[in-house]
Amino acid sequence: MSRDKNVDRILKDALDPLLPGRAVPVVYTGTETEYIVWNYDTLGAVYAEGKPNAARYLIMVHYYLPNHQNPNQMKIRIAAALAAAGCTWPDITNANEESGQHYVLECEYTNGGLAYGLA
Repeated sequence: MSRDKNVDRILKDALDPLLPGRAVPVVYTGTETEYIVWNYDTLGAVYAEGKPNAARYLIMVHYYLPNHQNPNQMKIRIAAALAAAGCTWPDITNANEESGQHYVLECEYTNGGLAYGLA
């Protein structure tokens, strides 16, 4: 993936085609019951002379949908989209609740220097 994109743009480009307009960072404010949100932590990586030369992102993608809907194909599509965008293949955790299904896909992405202005 291009180093000139930030991680939010990479995730938006990867996930929005799966649910157009319903794949957003942090909080979905729409009315649809099937949507994707993501959040991440940024860590320094590839240190030299006491400074990080890359940013390592620990990404959590949350897939929400109604209880009656089958999630299997979309979970595979989300995982494949993340991998195609340069992320590691995600681990998937079932975080379902009474009010609906919730799956958390956790992966990593490393981007050389961009987050720290070192590129």
